[in-house]
Amino acid sequence: MNKKYLKAAVGVLIVAGLGIGGWMRWQDGRDFVSTDNAQVSGTIIPIRARMAGILVEVPITDNQHIRQGQVLYQLRDDEYRLQLQQAQAAYQQLLIAAGQGDTPGVFDSQLRDARLRADAAQASTAQLQASLRQARVDYERASRLQANDVVTIQALEQAKARLDVATHQLEAARQQAGAAAQGPKLQAAQLKIEQQRITAAEATLTLGQLKLTDTRQTAPANGIVADRHAEPGQFVVAGQKLLSLVLTDHLWVDANLKETGLEHVKIGQSAQVKVDAFPDHLFKGVVQSLVPATGASFSLLPQENATASFTKVVQRIQVRIELVDVPAAFRDRLLQGMSADVRIDVRPAAERS
Repeated sequence: MNKKYLKAAVGVLIVAGLGIGGWMRWQDGRDFVSTDNAQVSGTIIPIRARMAGILVEVPITDNQHIRQGQVLYQLRDDEYRLQLQQAQAAYQQLLIAAGQGDTPGVFDSQLRDARLRADAAQASTAQLQASLRQARVDYERASRLQANDVVTIQALEQAKARLDVATHQLEAARQQAGAAAQGPKLQAAQLKIEQQRITAAEATLTLGQLKLTDTRQTAPANGIVADRHAEPGQFVVAGQKLLSLVLTDHLWVDANLKETGLEHVKIGQSAQVKVDAFPDHLFKGVVQSLVPATGASFSLLPQENATASFTKVVQRIQVRIELVDVPAAFRDRLLQGMSADVRIDVRPAAERS
C-alpha cells in the first residue's frame, strides 16, 4: 500500500514539476525574446592610399593597438613639396603684380596712371574750352570794331584764325579725353582678370597643400591594426588598400531574431548579452534599431517565392543591440565576430522589476 502511495506521490511530483517547468518556460517566452544567432559587431575602416607614391615609413604592425592621430604610413613627399613651392611662388607673384602684397603692383600702378591721364585730359579740355571762349569773344569784338573801321581787316582775319585754331584744339582734346577715359576702365577690367587668376592660383596652392598632407595618414580613431600588407619601399597607387583599422571604442551586437518573435520587440528595450568567449559575464544592452528587411532580401540571389515549389521558411530580422557600460577589462577583449546569446526584455515598463 505504501508503495502505491509512493508511486502516486512520485507521479504527482513529476507532473507538478513538468507543469511548473512548462509554466516557467511559457512565462519566460512571453516576457523575453532570445536567440543564440547573434554576434559582436563594430566598425572596420579600410585604410587606402590617398596618393600614389613610395612608402618610406610604416611604423605599425599587425594586431597593434593604436590611438587616434597616430601615424599609419608616410609616402615620399619631396615631389609634392616642390609642387607646393611652385604654387606658392606663382601665387605670390600674382599678388605682387596685382598690388596686394607689401609693394605697389604693376596693374594697380597702371590703373592709377590711367586715371591720372584721364584727369589731365579733362583738365586740358577745360583749359581749351576757356581759350575757345576767349577767342570767340575776341573775334566778335574785332568784327564790331572792323565794321566801324576801328581795326583793319587783317586784325579781324587774325582773330578768326585764332578762333578756328581754338575750336580744332578743343575738338582734338575732347577726343583725347574720351580715349583717356577708357584707360581706367580697361585697367580695372584687367585687374579683375588678374584677381580671377589669383583665385585660381590660391585654389592650386590649397590643392598642393592637401596633396602634401595626404602623403601622411594618421589613425582616424582608436583601434587595432589588422590585415596589414604595406611595407617601406613599396610603390602604391591611389585607392590601394594598405590595412584595416578595427575600432574598439564602439561595439554592438547584431541579433538575428525570427520574424515570429518580433511582435513585442521595440526600440529602447533592455537586453542581456552573453558572449561565448566570456560565459561567466553578462553584458547589458539596449535595442537600438531593427533592420527594415530580412536577411534574404539582401542576399545576392534573393529567394523567388512565385514558384510552384515554394516552401515557407521563417525569416530572420537583424536587431542591433547597443552594448552599454562595458567594463574596462572587456573593452579590448571583445572582438568583432564573436558569437553571443541575446535575451530581450519585452515586458511592459510597469511589469519590470
